[in-house]
Amino acid sequence: MKILFATGHGYLPQRVGGSESSSHELILALREQGHDCAVLAQLQGNGWLALRNRVLMKLRREPLLGDQLPGYPVQRAWFPDHHAEAALAREQPDVVLVQAGEPLRMAKAFRTSGVPTVVYLRDVEFHELGGDPADFPDLTYIANSQFVAERFRAAFGPTPRVIRPLFRAERYATPRAPKYVTFVNPHPVKGVDLAFEIAALCPEIPFCFVEGWPMDREEALALEKRVAAQVNVHLEPRTHDMRQIYQATHTLLVPSQWEEAWGRVVTEAQFSGIPVLASDRGGLAEAVGPGGRVLAHDAPASAWAAVLREYWRDRAVYGAASAAAQAHAGRAEIDPRRQLAELVAILSDSLRGAPQDPIKMAG
Repeated sequence: MKILFATGHGYLPQRVGGSESSSHELILALREQGHDCAVLAQLQGNGWLALRNRVLMKLRREPLLGDQLPGYPVQRAWFPDHHAEAALAREQPDVVLVQAGEPLRMAKAFRTSGVPTVVYLRDVEFHELGGDPADFPDLTYIANSQFVAERFRAAFGPTPRVIRPLFRAERYATPRAPKYVTFVNPHPVKGVDLAFEIAALCPEIPFCFVEGWPMDREEALALEKRVAAQVNVHLEPRTHDMRQIYQATHTLLVPSQWEEAWGRVVTEAQFSGIPVLASDRGGLAEAVGPGGRVLAHDAPASAWAAVLREYWRDRAVYGAASAAAQAHAGRAEIDPRRQLAELVAILSDSLRGAPQDPIKMAG
């Protein structure tokens, strides 16, 4: 099957987030099964790739340029939904899987060309759908968590099938020599202020903050200043190989204030038996399961610090939490073989024009 992944957001290497990482893992696994995959994405205005494509677009007078930077074809344009027909002509997919960045706007562009289209919901920012689901009554929807599926059903009626983010465990699992409590992506919506408060209450515990989303120079300097003032916190740069981070991680701290659809770092950490202390926002509780603890996002820092101290000091409590995290990472609903089979079945049904089952939930 030839599948075109389409997004109104940027894509690797310009944009590195949960959606992009999940798509990349999914594409690699599909390619291993013999499926042909390509991506249509927004060209973002930052970095060397934007400069290169801006020059080439002017020289060639082409608004849509391709590359193979992630290891498979990616077509990039400033406004990708305006170039759906050109992307279809180049890639000739059997089906389009649309996700993120006003997906309904993108889906409309492809459906105009008559290509079967499936929408993969990866967050609950429904004001950014780019359209009203009522205008697309026959679209098939997939959600990346039970939380997202239920929120979409409550808002619009259709019940999406659920396929959790795909993980290749070998890319994250690692032997450990635990030294730090780790917090990934020190950004306000991810709970950076709460994380600093917790660290201040636990001076005996070393913390590692790992850069995530790109920051401008002013944001980076402000973060570096706060880290320098906190003697038990150090900052690590972004990395494409999180094993070096998880190798030294004792407990993963996820105090997000945003309604996370899932929380990739939770599952990544649990592959190595790392327990997770997370907020109750969005799908985080679903991702954490028994492999850690979930606190109210607005609980005082003292409550978070108490749990961390218990994990840090009590070997029996920590050992049980670590074993539970490891076991939770092996559950069937995130077995890649099962997930791929479910996805391929859904995409195959769309090729045959099969209607979406409004009740059945995968996983």
